[in-house]
Amino acid sequence: MSGPTWTPTAETPPIFARLSGDYNPVHMDAAHARAAGFGDVIVHGMCTLGAAARAAGLAAPQGTVLRKLDVRFANPVLPGEQVAFDWTVKDKDGELKVTLSTLLPGARKVMSPANFIFTSGDSAVALPDPSEIAPHEGDVAGEAFSFDAAQLAEYDQITVGTEREGSEAVPPMVALLGMTGALEVAFERLQPPERAGTWVHLRQGAVFFAPIQAGERYSCRIQTARNVVRESKPGVMITIPFVVERADGDGGLVATGSCGLLYAFSEEAS
Repeated sequence: MSGPTWTPTAETPPIFARLSGDYNPVHMDAAHARAAGFGDVIVHGMCTLGAAARAAGLAAPQGTVLRKLDVRFANPVLPGEQVAFDWTVKDKDGELKVTLSTLLPGARKVMSPANFIFTSGDSAVALPDPSEIAPHEGDVAGEAFSFDAAQLAEYDQITVGTEREGSEAVPPMVALLGMTGALEVAFERLQPPERAGTWVHLRQGAVFFAPIQAGERYSCRIQTARNVVRESKPGVMITIPFVVERADGDGGLVATGSCGLLYAFSEEAS
């Protein structure tokens, strides 16, 4: 039996841009994308991650929930390109690790690695040290956000596999990460180097501590003081940690993680 596949369409980037607030021209303007070295506009990494998480969920038993993810984006996906998924599964100490193979035509990898950890829904989750998630002067908080049934339906439309598998559905954890828009706030605060270049989403990690539901309000806070910046010949790599909390009532920790961004220098004489 072959694994599931997913093929984004020309409508995928504009729909995801509307859901997430990420209107980076590399996703919206073909001329800009070609100037940045791509053949066409590229599908948002977080949209591709949503499709991958759905594929990984097919390998996990019913009653389990996605607790952790760690992916590195190796090649962008263009509208019309088919991504083929396959997986290996390891069960250790109550955690089910699904490692995805994500291939484009020509055996080009979309993600490497692509790891998703599932546990039973009632299993205890160890919280991080409070000092690691405490607010700090300079942190950047996105506006409080919730997603409704109509938004989830659109997210379902652009991340569902070529053939829907039984009762599988959008993983609410990944929908939350994809649609808060807080990382776009972080983008606005980042000062790119003087040399011309393009922002590329290179890596995404997250750990989920609490159930996530449509209609609930959340706030995603970028931990600016914990940013890590590394410069190399191809560009500048910035790792941005974040914390997701409930926005109402007593709040409460929902998720932590980090986003790896590459400011890739244009291919020109320095």
